[in-house]
Amino acid sequence: MKKYIILGVASFAVLLLSGCGTKTSTTIPTSSPAQEKKVVLSAEGGACTAEANCETGLKCISGKCSSGKVSSVCATYKDCNTGLYCIKSVCSNPPSYSKYFSKITVGKMKMGMPPGPNNIPVPTTEFNATTDAIEIDMIGKAGTKEGEVYYDLVDLTTGETVLSMASSRMKIDERGGGMGLSAPMGANGDYDLNVYFNNELIYTAAIKITQ
Repeated sequence: MKKYIILGVASFAVLLLSGCGTKTSTTIPTSSPAQEKKVVLSAEGGACTAEANCETGLKCISGKCSSGKVSSVCATYKDCNTGLYCIKSVCSNPPSYSKYFSKITVGKMKMGMPPGPNNIPVPTTEFNATTDAIEIDMIGKAGTKEGEVYYDLVDLTTGETVLSMASSRMKIDERGGGMGLSAPMGANGDYDLNVYFNNELIYTAAIKITQ
């Protein structure tokens, strides 16, 4: 009588199952996903190299984010909000001369001629560099003590001071006075004409010079 070895069949079944059974697939990442770096935008006054580095609504001016409000950094008045001026690279309220003078007028005269009946200053902010001299007239206020006046011209595109008379000042008091200047050689464009009294900026006007 033949004998059947059940153990052998069971062992074969185990082997069969171990070789043909259902596989469980597990995907192992070759590397961990890199975490996305969060971009932090600069606020008012923060460092920048481009406008994209600044928070929405800010500009990158001279390496700093600026809103154009009072105390914001600026290169020219165009970097400031309407009605503000760029004074010593800071957006500022308009300077006031009312403590010392009752009126300041900027006008043009014929170049090379002194003021007089044949050369009366005409109020304007536009000048021809080859024919016009720029005249600044100041009417003093009672009680204004003698001080020194000078002016400068600042290029509104570059922010560069193209002319400064800080080394050639004029003394003035409550009687007021006037002074003239010629546009620098080659000047052509938009400028801030700034007037200082005892080193205090008291007046500024945007002027245009053509050749």
